[in-house]
Amino acid sequence: MRKYLLSTSALAGAALLSSAALADVSISGAVEFEYSDSDSNIATNDTKGMASTNEVYIDFTNKTDSGLTISYGIDIDGDSGGLTDDNQLSISGGFGKLVLGQTDGVSDTMAITAQGLIAEETDGTATGGTVLKDSGATTTGNGDRVSFTLPAMGGLTAGVSYKEADTASVTEYGINYTMEAAGTTITVGHTGSTQEVASAQDNDTTNTGITVGMGAVSFTVSNGTSEGAGEDNSGNGVGAKYTLANGLTLAAATFKSEDDIDTGEEYSVNHYEAIYPIASGLTAVVTVSDFDYEGGTSGNGGADENGTITTLNIKASF
Repeated sequence: MRKYLLSTSALAGAALLSSAALADVSISGAVEFEYSDSDSNIATNDTKGMASTNEVYIDFTNKTDSGLTISYGIDIDGDSGGLTDDNQLSISGGFGKLVLGQTDGVSDTMAITAQGLIAEETDGTATGGTVLKDSGATTTGNGDRVSFTLPAMGGLTAGVSYKEADTASVTEYGINYTMEAAGTTITVGHTGSTQEVASAQDNDTTNTGITVGMGAVSFTVSNGTSEGAGEDNSGNGVGAKYTLANGLTLAAATFKSEDDIDTGEEYSVNHYEAIYPIASGLTAVVTVSDFDYEGGTSGNGGADENGTITTLNIKASF
């Protein structure tokens, strides 16, 4: 009996090792410390403080004999008591890529925005306002959904996402086209989302953008819209980024939006940022954001606010 048990244990262990060997496992993580100083004309938003965040990423990947690649990724957020932030299963092959689980939709992941050049974007509160703060803003958020992306075809990529709950559903789409010529890379993209809510007006968002990269320099121009119950927002942004020979990256972006329904409701922000790689896996980021919000005269906006937010972030990745 003892020999039988030992043999059985050995076989079970061998089977476990064999099944584990079928998948490639990668574990990575990130830790970030931030000091922020918010100077606002609204006393309750005139604050200073320190905060830290940490995340652990675990990815399992397996390639089948039929040519499919099956992956499972989990993002464990230390700030949420170890709860998962992203949790997704993906199946990819010649047909494209299918993603199931808790993740962002294509209207977010495929959006091109001027503020996307800013690593630590901070927009101010605009308390009570519904005006856009980013040309890629959507109403979809992170959540359980189904996403499908077609395989790249000569620089063209396209995808769709769908999320459904008891009383609401969100449908998203995105399309990007990238071309290269004479050392210049140009990417043009358009995304959109429609949120359908029972007994309420649909909320539709769009993003259109173009990025031009020439070696160490890149420029982005973008437009965003959001239309729903009591709001008709549109905004435009312009941004630029330059990386020096020593690795220092300088970036700037500006964005301005308004709500055509809430008369006089407007928002504008200017971002300035410097990113310096201290060592491999260790980065310092300084960001300054000047913002101005006007609630308008219709009574649907928030309180007028203007100010400057300065942040210092130290990031370590493993």
